[in-house]
Amino acid sequence: MEIWVNIHTYNTYGGHSSLSLVGEFFRMDLPDLGEAVRELDINVYFRSDKGPRKTLESLYKQYHDFIESLPTSRFFRKKGKIEINFLSRLGSSDIVSGYGPPKLDLFRRGAHEIAGELPVIKKKIKESDDFQVDSFLDIIREKLKSLPKTPEEFEDLRTRIEEFSKKKIESMDEWEKLGIDWDDFHPKAREILDEPFFWDCTDDFSPNGNDTGADVLAFYQEWRKQNKKRPAATFFDRLMRDWEVVIPPPPGDEFSVMTFHESIVGLAFSQLKVDGFCETQIRDQALTSISSHRERIREFHNDWELFEERMKTLDIIESKLKEV
Repeated sequence: MEIWVNIHTYNTYGGHSSLSLVGEFFRMDLPDLGEAVRELDINVYFRSDKGPRKTLESLYKQYHDFIESLPTSRFFRKKGKIEINFLSRLGSSDIVSGYGPPKLDLFRRGAHEIAGELPVIKKKIKESDDFQVDSFLDIIREKLKSLPKTPEEFEDLRTRIEEFSKKKIESMDEWEKLGIDWDDFHPKAREILDEPFFWDCTDDFSPNGNDTGADVLAFYQEWRKQNKKRPAATFFDRLMRDWEVVIPPPPGDEFSVMTFHESIVGLAFSQLKVDGFCETQIRDQALTSISSHRERIREFHNDWELFEERMKTLDIIESKLKEV
């Protein structure tokens, strides 16, 4: 059974060093409890105490209107997936902002809060479902008793989690390692993007692996649900306005240049994954951006090994876009 914990704020979504670790802690050494539930997705939402960034006002309002509907939970029986969404009481979005190593206190408090939301699973499971829900909840309660209390114990736990995850990963093939629910994408997507590299969310050089590219994919998936027939270019223009990116990005504006490049390439592959094709305008913009980015790397690179790796991945991405 896989257990994933993701955090949400009004303008961010994804894993978190402390809270996502809770999911890994809960799933470590779990026995076989049945086939009905193979995945547990826990989405932890945080309210913002500060106002929105300039141009993000509508996104801010939409998000805070949405969290008023929490908590919610759903059981996707055919997928064997339970989704739990709730508003955190740990604090405002400030406590999960930025990057850094896991924090013991946040990990402990997060574990207790997340465990407190899990009993909702009992309402979703039928007697006919092959899943030992009471045993699962008992195991989680026992795990809470073994939470680390000192930095040394926390470091030891992190090491054990890493070792457990490493052994699990070593037993998988390259596609299994991705952990992708293919029902979330177009039926032809895996045929079109036929190499694991294009789907790898941990590879910063893959189209949707860097932070920007991953956000573009997540936002595009949500946008497409509400905009079945609108062109992806409409989504892109709005996203760039929201992110305060000038189009075309001025050469001296590092933020705009990099964000535009990662976003347009990320969108081209997001559309291939979600829609099964890529609009000509998006494809051409992505190819132009790749060419410009390649020249930029040649001019400023100072690490030959990294330079070669980056150029190789750009060639792969460019070749695929030309192919489709």
